[in-house]
Amino acid sequence: MKLLLVARRFPPDVQSGTETVFAHLYEEARAAGHEVQLLAGFRRSSEGFPAGAEAVALHGGARDWATMALAAERVARTFRPDVVLSNSIEVRVRGVPTVTIVHDLNFGAAGQGLGATARRLFYRAQAAGLARIVAVSEVTRQALLGLGVAAEKVVTVHNGVDLNRFRPAPRPPDGEVHFVQVSRILPGKGQHCALDALGRMRPDQRKGLRLSLVGSVADPVYAEQLRVQSWNLPATLHLDVPDVVPFYQGADVALFPTRMPEGFGYAAIEAMACGLPVITFDDPAVVEATGGHAVVVPRDDVVALRDEMLRLAQAPEQRRELGGRGRAFVERYRWSEAWRQYENVLAGALPGGRP
Repeated sequence: MKLLLVARRFPPDVQSGTETVFAHLYEEARAAGHEVQLLAGFRRSSEGFPAGAEAVALHGGARDWATMALAAERVARTFRPDVVLSNSIEVRVRGVPTVTIVHDLNFGAAGQGLGATARRLFYRAQAAGLARIVAVSEVTRQALLGLGVAAEKVVTVHNGVDLNRFRPAPRPPDGEVHFVQVSRILPGKGQHCALDALGRMRPDQRKGLRLSLVGSVADPVYAEQLRVQSWNLPATLHLDVPDVVPFYQGADVALFPTRMPEGFGYAAIEAMACGLPVITFDDPAVVEATGGHAVVVPRDDVVALRDEMLRLAQAPEQRRELGGRGRAFVERYRWSEAWRQYENVLAGALPGGRP
Protein backbone atom coordinates (compact mmCIF):
# COMPACT_ATOMS: atom_id res chain seq x y z
CA MET A 1 0.00 0.00 0.00
CA LYS A 2 0.97 3.62 -0.49
CA LEU A 3 0.50 5.15 2.97
CA LEU A 4 0.46 8.80 3.96
CA LEU A 5 1.09 9.10 7.71
CA VAL A 6 0.13 12.42 9.27
CA ALA A 7 1.00 13.61 12.77
CA ARG A 8 0.69 17.06 14.32
CA ARG A 9 3.57 16.16 16.66
CA PHE A 10 6.49 13.79 16.16
CA PRO A 11 9.66 12.91 18.08
CA PRO A 12 12.12 14.25 18.91
CA ASP A 13 10.32 17.62 18.71
CA VAL A 14 7.74 16.30 21.18
CA GLN A 15 8.33 13.24 23.34
CA SER A 16 5.30 11.53 24.85
CA GLY A 17 3.44 8.28 24.49
CA THR A 18 1.29 9.55 21.62
CA GLU A 19 4.29 10.52 19.53
CA THR A 20 6.23 7.37 20.44
CA VAL A 21 3.35 5.21 19.23
CA PHE A 22 3.13 6.95 15.87
CA ALA A 23 6.90 6.82 15.33
CA HIS A 24 6.80 3.05 15.86
CA LEU A 25 3.91 2.66 13.42
CA TYR A 26 5.91 4.60 10.83
CA GLU A 27 8.87 2.25 11.27
CA GLU A 28 6.68 -0.87 11.19
CA ALA A 29 4.98 0.27 7.97
CA ARG A 30 8.31 0.80 6.27
CA ALA A 31 9.69 -2.50 7.54
CA ALA A 32 6.60 -4.26 6.14
CA GLY A 33 7.47 -3.00 2.66
CA HIS A 34 4.82 -0.31 2.24
CA GLU A 35 5.60 2.92 0.42
CA VAL A 36 5.31 5.48 3.19
CA GLN A 37 5.29 9.27 3.21
CA LEU A 38 5.40 11.02 6.59
CA LEU A 39 3.90 14.48 7.16
CA ALA A 40 4.67 15.84 10.62
CA GLY A 41 4.23 19.15 12.39
CA PHE A 42 6.79 20.71 14.70
CA ARG A 43 6.91 23.58 17.19
CA ARG A 44 10.62 23.81 18.02
CA SER A 45 12.58 21.96 15.35
CA SER A 46 12.17 19.26 12.72
CA GLU A 47 15.75 18.13 13.26
CA GLY A 48 15.74 14.39 13.84
CA PHE A 49 12.68 13.71 11.68
CA PRO A 50 13.09 10.74 9.31
CA ALA A 51 14.74 11.49 5.98
CA GLY A 52 12.19 12.46 3.35
CA ALA A 53 9.54 13.55 5.84
CA GLU A 54 7.43 16.59 5.02
CA ALA A 55 7.74 18.96 7.99
CA VAL A 56 5.23 21.70 8.77
CA ALA A 57 6.00 24.57 11.16
CA LEU A 58 3.22 25.09 13.71
CA HIS A 59 2.70 27.94 16.15
CA GLY A 60 0.12 26.67 18.63
CA GLY A 61 -3.62 27.11 18.92
CA ALA A 62 -6.56 26.04 16.81
CA ARG A 63 -4.90 27.37 13.64
CA ASP A 64 -2.54 24.38 13.72
CA TRP A 65 -5.49 22.09 12.99
CA ALA A 66 -6.25 23.90 9.74
CA THR A 67 -2.55 24.03 8.86
CA MET A 68 -2.20 20.26 9.15
CA ALA A 69 -5.40 19.57 7.22
CA LEU A 70 -4.30 21.80 4.33
CA ALA A 71 -0.80 20.32 4.32
CA ALA A 72 -2.23 16.79 4.15
CA GLU A 73 -4.36 17.76 1.13
CA ARG A 74 -1.29 19.27 -0.56
CA VAL A 75 0.95 16.24 0.03
CA ALA A 76 -1.80 13.81 -0.99
CA ARG A 77 -2.14 15.52 -4.37
CA THR A 78 1.47 14.72 -5.26
CA PHE A 79 2.02 11.45 -3.34
CA ARG A 80 -1.38 9.98 -4.27
CA PRO A 81 -1.70 7.54 -1.34
CA ASP A 82 -4.05 4.57 -1.23
CA VAL A 83 -4.97 5.39 2.36
CA VAL A 84 -4.11 7.96 5.04
CA LEU A 85 -3.23 7.06 8.63
CA SER A 86 -3.48 10.12 10.85
CA ASN A 87 -2.62 10.84 14.46
CA SER A 88 -4.64 14.05 14.15
CA ILE A 89 -8.46 14.05 14.06
CA GLU A 90 -8.53 17.27 12.01
CA VAL A 91 -7.04 15.50 8.99
CA ARG A 92 -9.56 14.07 6.56
CA VAL A 93 -8.20 13.97 3.01
CA ARG A 94 -10.85 14.33 0.35
CA GLY A 95 -11.06 11.37 -2.01
CA VAL A 96 -8.68 9.21 0.04
CA PRO A 97 -9.82 6.79 2.77
CA THR A 98 -8.59 8.21 6.06
CA VAL A 99 -8.01 6.23 9.24
CA THR A 100 -7.48 8.25 12.42
CA ILE A 101 -5.99 7.14 15.73
CA VAL A 102 -7.69 8.52 18.86
CA HIS A 103 -5.66 8.11 22.03
CA ASP A 104 -7.97 9.81 24.51
CA LEU A 105 -10.62 12.49 24.85
CA ASN A 106 -9.23 14.45 27.78
CA PHE A 107 -8.42 17.47 25.53
CA GLY A 108 -5.71 18.69 27.89
CA ALA A 109 -6.38 22.17 29.25
CA ALA A 110 -9.58 22.38 27.20
CA GLY A 111 -11.07 19.39 29.01
CA GLN A 112 -13.84 21.35 30.70
CA GLY A 113 -16.64 23.71 29.74
CA LEU A 114 -17.46 25.08 26.30
CA GLY A 115 -14.06 24.19 24.88
CA ALA A 116 -14.57 20.51 25.59
CA THR A 117 -18.13 20.61 24.26
CA ALA A 118 -16.98 22.17 21.00
CA ARG A 119 -14.22 19.63 20.58
CA ARG A 120 -16.54 16.72 21.21
CA LEU A 121 -18.93 18.04 18.56
CA PHE A 122 -15.99 18.43 16.21
CA TYR A 123 -14.89 14.84 16.85
CA ARG A 124 -18.36 13.56 16.03
CA ALA A 125 -18.56 15.62 12.83
CA GLN A 126 -15.10 14.55 11.68
CA ALA A 127 -15.82 10.91 12.40
CA ALA A 128 -18.66 10.91 9.89
CA GLY A 129 -16.16 11.39 7.05
CA LEU A 130 -13.48 8.98 8.26
CA ALA A 131 -13.12 5.45 6.93
CA ARG A 132 -12.16 4.04 10.34
CA ILE A 133 -11.09 5.19 13.80
CA VAL A 134 -8.53 3.23 15.82
CA ALA A 135 -8.98 3.61 19.59
CA VAL A 136 -5.92 2.62 21.62
CA SER A 137 -8.07 1.13 24.39
CA GLU A 138 -11.58 -0.10 24.90
CA VAL A 139 -12.04 2.82 27.31
CA THR A 140 -11.34 5.27 24.47
CA ARG A 141 -13.58 3.30 22.14
CA GLN A 142 -16.48 3.55 24.56
CA ALA A 143 -15.86 7.27 24.97
CA LEU A 144 -16.12 7.71 21.20
CA LEU A 145 -19.34 5.72 21.08
CA GLY A 146 -20.61 8.00 23.84
CA LEU A 147 -20.10 10.94 21.48
CA GLY A 148 -22.39 9.30 18.95
CA VAL A 149 -19.67 7.87 16.68
CA ALA A 150 -20.97 4.84 14.76
CA ALA A 151 -19.80 1.60 16.38
CA GLU A 152 -18.84 0.01 13.05
CA LYS A 153 -16.28 2.77 12.46
CA VAL A 154 -14.31 2.23 15.68
CA VAL A 155 -11.87 -0.61 16.35
CA THR A 156 -9.63 -1.07 19.38
CA VAL A 157 -5.93 -1.76 18.83
CA HIS A 158 -3.73 -1.65 21.91
CA ASN A 159 -0.37 0.06 21.59
CA GLY A 160 2.84 -1.87 21.34
CA VAL A 161 6.01 -1.43 23.33
CA ASP A 162 9.63 -1.97 22.30
CA LEU A 163 10.34 -5.04 24.40
CA ASN A 164 13.99 -5.11 23.35
CA ARG A 165 14.73 -1.59 24.61
CA PHE A 166 12.38 -1.66 27.58
CA ARG A 167 13.57 -4.72 29.45
CA PRO A 168 14.65 -5.62 32.98
CA ALA A 169 18.23 -4.92 33.97
CA PRO A 170 20.19 -5.75 37.15
CA ARG A 171 19.88 -3.09 39.85
CA PRO A 172 23.09 -2.25 41.70
CA PRO A 173 22.67 -3.12 45.40
CA ASP A 174 23.18 0.45 46.64
CA GLY A 175 20.85 -0.03 49.59
CA GLU A 176 18.35 2.57 48.40
CA VAL A 177 14.83 1.98 47.12
CA HIS A 178 14.43 4.11 44.04
CA PHE A 179 11.02 5.31 42.84
CA VAL A 180 10.64 6.75 39.35
CA GLN A 181 7.89 8.60 37.51
CA VAL A 182 8.29 9.04 33.77
CA SER A 183 5.67 11.39 32.29
CA ARG A 184 5.36 14.69 30.52
CA ILE A 185 5.82 17.49 33.04
CA LEU A 186 2.33 18.93 33.38
CA PRO A 187 -0.17 19.06 36.26
CA GLY A 188 -2.43 16.35 34.84
CA LYS A 189 0.35 13.77 35.20
CA GLY A 190 0.47 14.36 38.95
CA GLN A 191 4.18 14.69 39.67
CA HIS A 192 3.24 16.97 42.57
CA CYS A 193 1.24 14.08 44.04
CA ALA A 194 4.33 11.88 44.02
CA LEU A 195 6.29 14.61 45.79
CA ASP A 196 3.43 15.15 48.22
CA ALA A 197 3.38 11.44 49.08
CA LEU A 198 7.13 11.52 49.70
CA GLY A 199 6.79 14.67 51.81
CA ARG A 200 4.09 13.07 53.97
CA MET A 201 6.52 10.39 55.12
CA ARG A 202 8.34 10.83 58.40
CA PRO A 203 12.06 11.58 58.02
CA ASP A 204 12.91 8.10 59.32
CA GLN A 205 10.54 6.56 56.74
CA ARG A 206 12.17 8.52 53.90
CA LYS A 207 15.63 7.30 54.87
CA GLY A 208 16.95 5.08 52.10
CA LEU A 209 14.30 6.20 49.59
CA ARG A 210 14.68 8.45 46.58
CA LEU A 211 12.43 9.64 43.80
CA SER A 212 13.28 10.62 40.23
CA LEU A 213 10.83 12.64 38.14
CA VAL A 214 11.67 12.20 34.48
CA GLY A 215 10.04 13.74 31.43
CA SER A 216 9.78 16.39 28.76
CA VAL A 217 8.66 19.80 29.96
CA ALA A 218 5.17 20.59 28.68
CA ASP A 219 4.52 23.24 31.35
CA PRO A 220 7.62 25.26 32.41
CA VAL A 221 5.78 27.00 35.27
CA TYR A 222 4.73 23.65 36.70
CA ALA A 223 8.29 22.36 36.32
CA GLU A 224 9.52 25.26 38.45
CA GLN A 225 6.82 24.56 41.03
CA LEU A 226 8.06 20.97 41.23
CA ARG A 227 11.61 22.20 41.81
CA VAL A 228 10.40 24.24 44.76
CA GLN A 229 8.26 21.39 46.13
CA SER A 230 11.16 18.94 45.94
CA TRP A 231 13.41 21.11 48.11
CA ASN A 232 14.73 19.20 51.12
CA LEU A 233 13.25 15.91 49.82
CA PRO A 234 15.21 12.96 48.38
CA ALA A 235 13.87 13.80 44.93
CA THR A 236 15.51 14.84 41.65
CA LEU A 237 14.04 16.23 38.44
CA HIS A 238 15.50 14.95 35.16
CA LEU A 239 13.99 17.07 32.40
CA ASP A 240 14.05 16.62 28.62
CA VAL A 241 16.38 13.63 28.79
CA PRO A 242 17.30 11.92 25.50
CA ASP A 243 16.51 8.40 26.75
CA VAL A 244 14.22 7.34 29.59
CA VAL A 245 15.19 3.65 29.57
CA PRO A 246 18.13 3.98 32.03
CA PHE A 247 15.83 5.68 34.54
CA TYR A 248 13.40 2.77 34.46
CA GLN A 249 16.20 0.22 34.64
CA GLY A 250 17.79 2.01 37.59
CA ALA A 251 14.57 2.04 39.62
CA ASP A 252 12.75 -0.37 41.91
CA VAL A 253 9.17 0.95 41.67
CA ALA A 254 7.38 3.10 39.08
CA LEU A 255 4.72 5.67 39.98
CA PHE A 256 1.90 6.79 37.70
CA PRO A 257 -0.31 9.19 39.72
CA THR A 258 -2.17 10.53 36.70
CA ARG A 259 -4.98 12.96 37.42
CA MET A 260 -6.33 13.12 33.85
CA PRO A 261 -8.39 10.55 31.95
CA GLU A 262 -5.79 8.46 30.13
CA GLY A 263 -6.19 6.69 26.83
CA PHE A 264 -3.69 3.93 27.59
CA GLY A 265 -1.06 4.90 30.18
CA TYR A 266 2.00 4.27 28.04
CA ALA A 267 4.57 5.03 30.76
CA ALA A 268 3.03 2.38 33.01
CA ILE A 269 3.48 -0.22 30.26
CA GLU A 270 7.09 0.83 29.62
CA ALA A 271 7.80 0.46 33.34
CA MET A 272 6.22 -3.00 33.42
CA ALA A 273 8.29 -4.00 30.39
CA CYS A 274 11.37 -3.08 32.46
CA GLY A 275 10.17 -5.42 35.21
CA LEU A 276 9.03 -2.73 37.63
CA PRO A 277 5.97 -2.88 39.86
CA VAL A 278 3.70 0.09 39.15
CA ILE A 279 1.64 2.12 41.60
CA THR A 280 -1.04 4.10 39.78
CA PHE A 281 -4.01 6.26 40.59
CA ASP A 282 -7.23 4.54 39.59
CA ASP A 283 -7.86 5.18 35.89
CA PRO A 284 -9.97 2.87 33.70
CA ALA A 285 -7.62 2.92 30.70
CA VAL A 286 -4.52 2.31 32.82
CA VAL A 287 -6.26 -0.56 34.62
CA GLU A 288 -7.18 -2.00 31.20
CA ALA A 289 -3.69 -1.62 29.77
CA THR A 290 -1.93 -3.06 32.82
CA GLY A 291 -4.31 -6.01 33.00
CA GLY A 292 -4.80 -5.83 36.75
CA HIS A 293 -1.06 -6.17 37.44
CA ALA A 294 -0.55 -2.64 38.79
CA VAL A 295 -1.12 -1.53 42.38
CA VAL A 296 -4.13 0.80 42.12
CA VAL A 297 -5.02 3.50 44.66
CA PRO A 298 -7.93 5.97 44.48
CA ARG A 299 -7.30 9.01 42.29
CA ASP A 300 -5.87 11.96 44.23
CA ASP A 301 -5.52 9.88 47.41
CA VAL A 302 -1.98 10.92 48.27
CA VAL A 303 -2.06 9.18 51.66
CA ALA A 304 -2.90 5.86 49.98
CA LEU A 305 -0.10 6.50 47.48
CA ARG A 306 2.32 7.14 50.35
CA ASP A 307 1.24 3.98 52.14
CA GLU A 308 1.75 1.79 49.05
CA MET A 309 5.15 3.35 48.42
CA LEU A 310 6.20 2.52 51.97
CA ARG A 311 4.75 -0.98 51.77
CA LEU A 312 6.60 -1.89 48.56
CA ALA A 313 9.78 -0.21 49.80
CA GLN A 314 9.82 -2.77 52.62
CA ALA A 315 8.84 -5.78 50.46
CA PRO A 316 11.60 -6.66 47.96
CA GLU A 317 10.16 -10.10 47.25
CA GLN A 318 6.78 -8.64 46.36
CA ARG A 319 8.47 -6.05 44.15
CA ARG A 320 10.18 -8.84 42.24
CA GLU A 321 6.96 -10.85 41.99
CA LEU A 322 4.89 -7.90 40.74
CA GLY A 323 7.64 -6.88 38.34
CA GLY A 324 7.93 -10.36 36.89
CA ARG A 325 4.16 -10.73 36.43
CA GLY A 326 3.98 -7.32 34.80
CA ARG A 327 6.77 -8.08 32.33
CA ALA A 328 5.11 -11.40 31.41
CA PHE A 329 1.80 -9.62 30.82
CA VAL A 330 3.15 -6.87 28.53
CA GLU A 331 4.88 -9.43 26.31
CA ARG A 332 1.56 -9.35 24.41
CA TYR A 333 2.16 -5.72 23.44
CA ARG A 334 4.53 -6.44 20.56
CA TRP A 335 4.73 -3.87 17.79
CA SER A 336 4.68 -6.59 15.14
CA GLU A 337 1.25 -7.71 16.40
CA ALA A 338 -0.04 -4.14 16.72
CA TRP A 339 1.03 -3.39 13.15
CA ARG A 340 -0.63 -6.56 11.85
CA GLN A 341 -3.91 -5.25 13.26
CA TYR A 342 -3.32 -1.79 11.78
CA GLU A 343 -2.63 -3.33 8.37
CA ASN A 344 -5.98 -5.11 8.52
CA VAL A 345 -7.76 -1.87 9.40
CA LEU A 346 -6.01 0.08 6.62
CA ALA A 347 -6.67 -2.63 4.04
CA GLY A 348 -10.30 -2.77 5.09
CA ALA A 349 -10.60 0.98 4.54
CA LEU A 350 -9.75 0.67 0.84
CA PRO A 351 -12.60 0.60 -1.68
CA GLY A 352 -13.99 -2.93 -1.60
CA GLY A 353 -11.70 -3.73 1.31
CA ARG A 354 -8.88 -4.78 -1.03
CA PRO A 355 -5.27 -4.86 0.24
